[in-house]
Amino acid sequence: MRAVVIVVLASAGLLGSVLDAITGMIVEYGYPAVFAAAFIEVMFPPIPSEVIFPLVGFVAQSSGFGLGNAIGMAATGALGSTAGAILIYFVSMKVGRAAIVRFGRRVRVSEREIEKAERWFARYGPIAVFTGRMVPGVREIISIPAGIGRMNFVKFVTYTFAGSLVWCVVLTLVGYYLGEAWSRFSEQISSTFTIVSVIVIAGIVAGIAVWYDRRKKAPAKSSD
Repeated sequence: MRAVVIVVLASAGLLGSVLDAITGMIVEYGYPAVFAAAFIEVMFPPIPSEVIFPLVGFVAQSSGFGLGNAIGMAATGALGSTAGAILIYFVSMKVGRAAIVRFGRRVRVSEREIEKAERWFARYGPIAVFTGRMVPGVREIISIPAGIGRMNFVKFVTYTFAGSLVWCVVLTLVGYYLGEAWSRFSEQISSTFTIVSVIVIAGIVAGIAVWYDRRKKAPAKSSD
């Protein structure tokens, strides 16, 4: 759904204006703007994090904020993402699956997307919240099955923040070190950075998944 929004904005010639507006907010307001953008990105699909955080890195580099501030902004974004995820967690816990599915249709989140997150959560358990925060299409809604399943809140917050932090820092560093590429190709950035982010994160997610599967199988082998 978010890719569709980006395509519509780009085809209408509005993507550059939207990115310029976000850039201006980051330059003027700094950390609070990054927190707000990350919080809103979790709740609604105007511009996904695959675009926001490379832009944060680019702005930090081009404006002379330095690498330390870039990472600080990424961490602030992780806090914003976590705050949004906590809200979704409690709403899902309170209203239940049926109401979430009905509301999801209004914000263009299909039942199929929710089922995808549920399968991810059922397969990997609580650690799915950590890995899911780094998977486009899952990260925005993994809080739903966690809330419905009443996952331990402390674990939920810990895994959500940790996964969000990895995701935000990696994307911010991509924007920081590839700033010139961002400047030249911003109109085509959504699909490009989605691919880049998936490639960068895939190894981390795959490694964690393999480790978790082996850990689950280890007791059975040792009992033999």
